[in-house]
Formats: sequence, C-alpha cells, structure tokens
Amino acid sequence: MSPNKNLLIIGLGAVTVWDTITTVYGTNTILGKGDVQIILSVLFGLLISSFLLRTIPIIKNPSDDLIPTGAKVLWFLAVLYDLFTAFMGNFDLVLSQTASGVQKVIIAIGITIFICSAPIGLSSVYYDAD
Repeated sequence: MSPNKNLLIIGLGAVTVWDTITTVYGTNTILGKGDVQIILSVLFGLLISSFLLRTIPIIKNPSDDLIPTGAKVLWFLAVLYDLFTAFMGNFDLVLSQTASGVQKVIIAIGITIFICSAPIGLSSVYYDAD
C-alpha cells in the first residue's frame, strides 16, 4: 500500500470514529440518559457504522434476491439515520458553545455531511483496492 493510501485510511478511520461517537451521542440525546438508552445508543451506533463501512459490497451486489435487496434498503436507512443523529451530536457536542443562528446550523450540516461520508469513503478505499 502506498503511504498516501495509508494516510487516507488513517484519516478516514479517525473521522469514522468521530461519526460513530456523534451517532451514539445523537441517538442517546433522542432516547434519553438511562442505562438501557446508553446501551441501545452504542449498539445502534455500531450497527450504523458497520453498514456504512460495508457500503461498497452492499451497493455493488448485483443480486436481486431478498437479502441483498434488503441490505441496500437498510443501508439507505442507515445513511439517513447517521445523517440525522450525527447532526444532533455535532450540533450539541461541537457547536453548543458557539453563537446561535443560521451560521450554527450551516456549520453543523457541513460537518455532518463530511463526517458521515468518511465510513463510506473508507469502504471505497478498502473494497475498491487496486
């Protein structure tokens, strides 16, 4: 592997960890602060990250059978879930101390789009290796 590819994997991996953290935090914010809610938030965060890390094999599967088709539907739902909960996590964790207003929302949207793309990018680097 080239040094540039290694750096890309490290960078995308670090951002993927942050994406998972914000997904867990965002889910926990929505579910509440109890022990069961924390466990569910961690499980959902790991599940969502797992789906996104397997993006390329899921999307490129040409089969029209039930399981591959269902995986594609679940992948799409995982992306939507990740975008929403990561937005909630970023908004609260990163931007809670900043001024309110439109700028805060725009920055939260921007951060969220980029971090949510990291596990998909990591999947592409890993599974579409030359």
